[in-house]
Amino acid sequence: MNIAEDINEEKVIFEWLAPERVYKPRNKDYWVTAIAILVLLSVILFFIKEIFLIIALFSVLFLYYVLSTVPPENIKHTITNRGVYFGESKYGWDWMRRFWIKSAEKYDIIMFETWLKFPRQVAMMVNTADTQKVAAYLLGKMPKLESSPTTVDKLTKWVGERLPLEDKPKRV
Repeated sequence: MNIAEDINEEKVIFEWLAPERVYKPRNKDYWVTAIAILVLLSVILFFIKEIFLIIALFSVLFLYYVLSTVPPENIKHTITNRGVYFGESKYGWDWMRRFWIKSAEKYDIIMFETWLKFPRQVAMMVNTADTQKVAAYLLGKMPKLESSPTTVDKLTKWVGERLPLEDKPKRV
């Protein structure tokens, strides 16, 4: 095999269909609790004259509602010798900085941090059974972190554990 042929030819290493984002339908109790918390917070913000912050918070809640009610489409994820494809978007290995793995509902999520200004992070849903094979290949291309490097992700996880908006399933 000639090395020049290997460099110039793009070869598919892994390819699969998966949802484009995490999807978890929420029940009525979840939305009643979220709206009640937001209304109470809005009353406080109204007294300190933060109207634009109130509008922004309600906008974020509306966006979250839409994302929780509309199921995601399945897209094709592809890892090649030249980079990663998320549907039609391609990110070369030189654009990727590092990666880490998060767990979600039925899938694992491989999070990529890029060198780009936008998007800074890209998420790829992977079947749990295939995660280790994909991660082993990615280790040859970039470093792996054990957890998310951003403070926002850590803060979100901390708040979510201490202020759950829905009941956790009971273990038998």
